[in-house]
This record gives sequence, C-alpha cells and structure tokens, in this order.
Amino acid sequence: MPLIGTGTWQYDSTTAYDSVCQAFGAGYNFVDTAYGYKNQQGVGRAIQDCWKGNRTDLFVMTKIPGGLNSSQTQELHERNLEELGLDYVDHLMIHYPSDWYGKTTGAKQRQEEWLALEAIYKTGEARTIGISHYCSRHILDVLWVATITPAINQVEYHIGSQDIDSVIETCSDFGITFMSFSPLCGPCTYAPNDSLVNGDLVTEIAKQYKHNTTRSSRTSTDIGNTTIEFDDSVTGSQVALAYIVQQGIPVIPKSNKMAHIISNQQIFDFVLSDEHMERLKRTTKPSASPGDCDVVVFDAIDVATIEEKKNY
Repeated sequence: MPLIGTGTWQYDSTTAYDSVCQAFGAGYNFVDTAYGYKNQQGVGRAIQDCWKGNRTDLFVMTKIPGGLNSSQTQELHERNLEELGLDYVDHLMIHYPSDWYGKTTGAKQRQEEWLALEAIYKTGEARTIGISHYCSRHILDVLWVATITPAINQVEYHIGSQDIDSVIETCSDFGITFMSFSPLCGPCTYAPNDSLVNGDLVTEIAKQYKHNTTRSSRTSTDIGNTTIEFDDSVTGSQVALAYIVQQGIPVIPKSNKMAHIISNQQIFDFVLSDEHMERLKRTTKPSASPGDCDVVVFDAIDVATIEEKKNY
C-alpha cells in the first residue's frame, strides 16, 4: 500500500470523479472510498475513465459499515464491487466497531462480521482486510477469533491528536498497520492559529525548509489542460502530512484542486528534523475527538486479556 492516497470523504459522486481523475493525472495510485460515502459510482467511473495503468498497479480501498451480520457483510461487499465496477478491491475494511448508532454492537457481533470478511478475503475479492475506528478492546475482540490478522486500522490521527484512542501500541504489537484519516484535521473545531494548513506552528516550521527535487525546483508543470505554478517553498499542510508519513503512517488527504493534489504529493521532497518531529509530537492542538472507544459492549472478553492474547 502506498504511503499517500487520495481521500473522498464528504464528496458526492460528481466531485469524487473529478478529484480522483485529477489525482490519477498527478500520479496517485491509491484511492480511498466507502459504501457510506455514497460516492463509489463516481470513484468507479474515474477508475474506468482516468486510470491509465495496469489494474495491479492501483490500490483501491473501501469499507462496509459496522454492525452487520454475515449475510449483510457479503451483500454490501457485492454492492461495493458493483458500484465500483471492479472484480476485486485491494483493501476492504469494517468502517466502525458497531453500527453508526452504537446499537448493534458487542464482541460477538464484531467477531461475526470479521469472520465474514475473512470469507470474502479467501475468495480473492478483497486482497487485504482491515478495520477502522477500532480501539484496543475492539481489536482484541476480533483477534480472539481471527485466522487472518487485520492488515490496517484506520483512525483519526494528525498533529495535536496524540494517540487519542491509545491504539498505536496495540496495532504495533499485533503487526497491524496504523493508518491516519483526517490528517489535516478536517472534522476538527480549532482556533485559526492552530490550523494544520496555515496555522502558526506548521507555518513557522515550514519556513525552515525547501523542496529539493528536480520537479519541485521547476516553476510550473502541465498536467492535462492545467498549468500549475509552484516554487520551492514548503507549506504548513505539507509539514502536517510529512509529520505523519515520516512515522511510516499512511495518509489520505483529499482535494478537488489540482494545485493542492500536487502539493500533498510533494511531502517526500524534504525531511523534517528530529527536533521538529518531537516538537510536533508534543503539541496538543488541534485536538482529536474521542468517542469511538465508548463502543465497549463486551459479551465475553475483558480488556485484561489483551496481554494474554499478545503472548498466545
């Protein structure tokens, strides 16, 4: 899986189509969507119309809702494939540790849905499978019955969020890739000076860096019918994204403007110093929104068994 992809959350199919086509034109080969985004038809059209490479070189990630039983899991997976116009996806994840209302939940429910995901994996229609919004307790629920370890856990993570759900260590312990969503704190409420795009801290650090690749040193680039002007200056949003990927954590920023799509990709043109990484690590603003760990209805498994499972 690439370290950076293009996100589509909150886009309708028309905007998703435009955004994904532009991202492909800029060289992206990783797109993230979900059944719940209601834009997979647009993403699918973008793949058909705008992806010019081999299918094996494209990484498509999608999700099914949480709170499903086995038959519902299979049904929505098939609907995903139909909407995307694909024979398989590269990654399929459970979007949430319960239904969105926290009513259909519990260890047994999570285990049933996970085992249904494993069955899909074994058909080859999902090349990898994973989870999203899962806290340590939810991960343990799944691992208790899993024959296939989740490949990815996608969680809100950005400068200021810290390890909001105390899950990074658990992912590391079990070999699960921890992945960031909302890397620029899209859903956050914060003071303007705490912005991860042009706030005080990221802007101050950005001024101390320059891009150092041939592409970044040019004054413009032509992609399709669009000419993008840029210089070697690093931006605040690039600092925010670089902070995450330098930890080996994949990100999926979104934009439907070509200049921003290219800018997001230029985070590999400079390297933040250890001092700046530590400074960014310590900050607590903008904060993340806890709450997913409130979905803690356990039928049979207690959190104390985390350590037992580690040594199993």
